[in-house]
Amino acid sequence: MVRLSEDLTLNFGEDGIYSRYLTDDKVLMGVLSIPKTVMGEYVIDKPVAYKTSVTELKKVLGKAQSKRATVTIQEVEGGLKIIVTDVRSGTKSNLYVKAEQTLLENLQEPKVTHSVKMKVEGKILKSVIKEAEVISSEATFEAEEDKVLVKSEAEGKTYEAHLLPDKPLKELQVNEPGSATYSLEVLKDAVSGSSFSDNVDVFFGNNVPMKIEALGEEGAKLVFWIAPRL
Repeated sequence: MVRLSEDLTLNFGEDGIYSRYLTDDKVLMGVLSIPKTVMGEYVIDKPVAYKTSVTELKKVLGKAQSKRATVTIQEVEGGLKIIVTDVRSGTKSNLYVKAEQTLLENLQEPKVTHSVKMKVEGKILKSVIKEAEVISSEATFEAEEDKVLVKSEAEGKTYEAHLLPDKPLKELQVNEPGSATYSLEVLKDAVSGSSFSDNVDVFFGNNVPMKIEALGEEGAKLVFWIAPRL
């Protein structure tokens, strides 16, 4: 998402903070959600939206991922002031994010049913994508009862990764077998965008959009949707 777009809109709504971004080709959607329950106090006079930088926002996510951290957001001239406080030590980090007020977003996430869910370390998924990319620009994710295969093929060459429970998957649920093919370039962007979290949940099914979900503390999350190649 960072390489595809350097800007996003933060929406401050009644239930919390959210942001949704869809690329022009509609291949990748990024969704950031920070429910108000994550914040000790969250009060707004009315819903408002600000356009800001993804790069700056990732710095905030990195600072605020500790269970001991609290986050305070204040409107200031030219943008937002974000104060990250370590509850145990009392140490405060003041972050200033350049932002301009804009219109609230109304973009909806895809409504699909996934038959497969796997949990894996982001660095392992990133490594699989990198190895598959040597062979082709796309890869097929295929779920069987007890494993997920990642395959890429081109010009007589084949790459195949077998992802098994505990080797290296931390969790695997297969309700029914299914497979879908996705752009490796787009997958790489999504996994890189989720790098603030050690583990990611990956959902897919038979020719449906893949969902990659990185969870923060207390319910905050970053989600990427990747359209399949049909």
